[in-house]
Amino acid sequence: MYDYPINEPSTFETMFTNASIAVVVLFVILFIVIFALAVLMVASNCVIFKKAGEKWWKGLIPLYNSWVETRISGLAWWWFPIFAVLTGFTASGTQNYVYPMALVLVSFNYSYNMAKKFGKSNGFALLVTILPVVGLPILAFGSATYNKEAPVDKNGIFSIENN
Repeated sequence: MYDYPINEPSTFETMFTNASIAVVVLFVILFIVIFALAVLMVASNCVIFKKAGEKWWKGLIPLYNSWVETRISGLAWWWFPIFAVLTGFTASGTQNYVYPMALVLVSFNYSYNMAKKFGKSNGFALLVTILPVVGLPILAFGSATYNKEAPVDKNGIFSIENN
């Protein structure tokens, strides 16, 4: 019925092989892009720490870098455990939207105080919260300078006092 030679692959086999190659190439490109963005984020964190007068390597250590960021941003110490617990619950994959939403609020709190310490606006704090891959490199490699004496509330956006 069909006169395909035995040692030549069928059209389906050729198509399947080409699709497999395309998927592998796509995943390799995606991996390279994600790896480059991760390196950019880590480098940005290290430069921000250096600008704030901390040792740059503190930006490399998970959890400890959040503790140092709490101090840099001028937040009260108890924001760190809140941030760490919310990060843990969010990363655990719970089928709940409360933890990720709370983590976004706490992240904005960090970003808000950090933006104030670097002389940036509230809009910039929102940018760092929503698109950190854009905001953190701007903060790190831009002309912003850290001002330890910049007035910030230890509760950030959750201040109960009127400034």
